[in-house]
Amino acid sequence: MSSDDDFQREYRNTIGMFATGVTVIIAQKDGEVRGMTANAMASVSLEPTLLLFCPAKKSRMAELCGEGEPFTVSILSSEQEATSNHFAGADMAPSHELIEWRQGNGVPRIDGCLAALACTTTKMLDGGDHWIVLGEVTAMHREDEPGAPLLFYCGSYRELAPE
Repeated sequence: MSSDDDFQREYRNTIGMFATGVTVIIAQKDGEVRGMTANAMASVSLEPTLLLFCPAKKSRMAELCGEGEPFTVSILSSEQEATSNHFAGADMAPSHELIEWRQGNGVPRIDGCLAALACTTTKMLDGGDHWIVLGEVTAMHREDEPGAPLLFYCGSYRELAPE
């Protein structure tokens, strides 16, 4: 292993100390629906209402997220670990259903998610081997009785401590 590989592994292990929620980003173009698990998703601005996520430049997802293209962000519940694994590329049968969401500009959301945001890509910025996709939020959905979020920390799924 080269020192660059060692440094990248150390970076990955160090940044993994930052606990995050888990989302699935779904994009749709010309009838093709694609999803990816992302914990690199963040709120950017309230005015305008913007968020970001970061797909790998070589991914099919990046090809579907050009400027003006719609996508949805589904914030997963603690019961949706299998859904996260499926969209992260694990070789397993999907355990989720997609819900057609009129407010999502024709892009579905994950059934049972805690919340969802419909977005339109406003800009794609260079972020090394990933794109930084900025999306303007156009619609939102929240469950009336949200459950616990799916969390990721130090390479594993985690749960919130009980209240």
